[in-house]
Amino acid sequence: MTGAPTSVSGPGGSIYDLGYQSYDGPRLGRRSAVRAHFTGTIRACFGIGRGGRAKIAPFTLAALAILPAVLAVGFSALAAQAGPAGGAIEDASPIRYETYHGFVAILIMLFCAAQAPELFGRDQRYGVLPLYFSRVLTRTDYALAKVGGLILALFLVDVAPYVILFVGRVFVAPDPATGLQDEISALPRFVLQALLVAGLLGGLAGLVAAWTPRRAYATASIIALFIIPPIIVAILGGGMLTNQDIARAVILFSPGDVLDGTNAAIFGSIPDNPVVASVDLPGWAYLAAAVAGTLASIGLTVRRYLRIAT
Repeated sequence: MTGAPTSVSGPGGSIYDLGYQSYDGPRLGRRSAVRAHFTGTIRACFGIGRGGRAKIAPFTLAALAILPAVLAVGFSALAAQAGPAGGAIEDASPIRYETYHGFVAILIMLFCAAQAPELFGRDQRYGVLPLYFSRVLTRTDYALAKVGGLILALFLVDVAPYVILFVGRVFVAPDPATGLQDEISALPRFVLQALLVAGLLGGLAGLVAAWTPRRAYATASIIALFIIPPIIVAILGGGMLTNQDIARAVILFSPGDVLDGTNAAIFGSIPDNPVVASVDLPGWAYLAAAVAGTLASIGLTVRRYLRIAT
């Protein structure tokens, strides 16, 4: 057959034979992979790099946690302008280092319930764990980077109000140098309390989320873990059961009550929690329970990823 060649009208395209090229850049290795996963977890905790909806919960909870500290600094500034009566006004303020845990505890728990399922569940739901584990990143590295990123994010949210309160009280003082000298003793105390809060709540939330890939179930389970134990302890310590030894044992398994106890022990104050005050355990028991709970939850999370099927 012979005939004139036909032409096709419309936009055309070009084909380029680029071939397959190997990577010639530096290979940073396992340490860089862990660091990237750790920083990525922190960014994910605050919704950085994602849509606007992902930022609503973390930044709203962080702002609510900071708000009492800002109000307390303003209250201190007004008290400083009141002259000799300012000291009495300052003492009347309910927002102090030793009481601030009561303002932010529920917000930290909500932060855990909102963000932990997102961190630990997405990779399981979308089946991308084999992509992580097929490279230099080990299962232990993955678990520790996830838990560590969550704990650091919680620590930043928890310690930020204390820092604002600390800096504000220093600069509101008539002499900032004297104010720093007066306030510096509180610095290690609130840092330690923030570490215990972030470690215990973040470790437990990460453990629950690692075992519950479905986000709704994980959120409900985390909230239940933080709410139900204090109710049980309150029933045991409120006279319905007369055996106080049972209440003393059970209270060490209640995260909220344990952190109320550590707060009172670190700041040397009377616990705001009436159940903690009535049980009358030594402060070191709460500190030991918080550390043990943190280490146990992290260890169980690592165990979960060592055994998870991919």
